Amino acid sequence: MAALARGQTVLDAFCDTGGFGLQAAKAGASEVTLLDRSEHALATARETEERNGLADRVAYRRGEEMESLEALAAEGRQFGIVVSDPPAFAKTRKDHGPALRAYARLARLSARLVAPGGFLFIASCSHHVGTGEFTDAVVEGLGRARREGRILGIFGAGPDHPVHPALPESAYLKGVLLHLS
Repeated sequence: MAALARGQTVLDAFCDTGGFGLQAAKAGASEVTLLDRSEHALATARETEERNGLADRVAYRRGEEMESLEALAAEGRQFGIVVSDPPAFAKTRKDHGPALRAYARLARLSARLVAPGGFLFIASCSHHVGTGEFTDAVVEGLGRARREGRILGIFGAGPDHPVHPALPESAYLKGVLLHLS
């Protein structure tokens, strides 16, 4: 995401300690909004932002993320890049169906905040949701938002999260990057 960030406005939803958003700020984003429900996570992000001299470009918003995405849309906010990286929606197999609906809802809410020509990255760390069905849920949410775009990439874990061949559950990280028209 950092490669796309220069000059962009960025929303990092479910930001935790600001990993995506602070990297975007460091890479030249003009404005970054970090959104999370955890005061502790946002305080940690603020410490990192201060240590890296990024205070002039980073804003914070605390609240339940889905409600906050709806509120941002109601405020008419749009961003060049929206990153939505929630905690696992499917912690067990029984959560599978509700998780797919939650990912579709997240994609719908997030897509509404992407400016025309902007980028949307949605991630999942739910082992019980496969990459294909996760991607389908994201595309469904895009349609419900009445947005069109193209998938630029479907990603899995990086080298810092190796997948063990005998442990399929270690292949739990996935993400979809879209360019929206």
